Amino acid sequence: MTAQSQTSWLQAYRWPLFFLGLGLVWVGLTLSGVLVGFDHAGVMAFRADAAGMDPIGPSWVEHAVLGLTHAGDTLTLIILCLATIGWLLYRKQRSAALYFLVMAGGSFLLSAVLKAAFGRARPDIAEHIVHASSASFPSGHALRSAAVFLSLMVLARVFRDGFRSRVVTACVFLLFIGIGVSRIYLGVHWPSDIIFAWLLAGFWVTLWAPKLQKS
Repeated sequence: MTAQSQTSWLQAYRWPLFFLGLGLVWVGLTLSGVLVGFDHAGVMAFRADAAGMDPIGPSWVEHAVLGLTHAGDTLTLIILCLATIGWLLYRKQRSAALYFLVMAGGSFLLSAVLKAAFGRARPDIAEHIVHASSASFPSGHALRSAAVFLSLMVLARVFRDGFRSRVVTACVFLLFIGIGVSRIYLGVHWPSDIIFAWLLAGFWVTLWAPKLQKS
């Protein structure tokens, strides 16, 4: 590989490499135990009592958070992905449908594989408001929702030339960030699970986004 082609390759993959590098650093910090205090403080910040049984805020806050977290449920995201792929196939955009499937759908596989590889236990210092049985690291809700909603945002920019709505972008980020934070509030994830999931989503989406944009 010549110096010029190497520079071109690094330029093309600068964002995936950036997120991958941060993700690897984050894994090292998490597994080393450096983030234990950060994780415990993050979970307990959403608890009104030292025993971790009572989430902060009135009952309507808890109901609102439950509604928000359901926006990142597997079934919700699968329906959204299938509807999008169906729309793309209807428009005869087979390449776009394939790359969207890889970008959005691939995050489901990525989540399952990494959960099995790390096998981290769920938080045990606060009551779990919802049932969660799989491993904790990374958060599947946070990873999948970020990947799906960011992929939809990329797709919108492909099919609406020049589309750069700040409102839509802000809503997408607020939505998947809210879903991630909801998992901490509900007591089923450590903050480090959520942050790692976001870094993974950033890596995965930026890795495939150029191909979707060219499809």
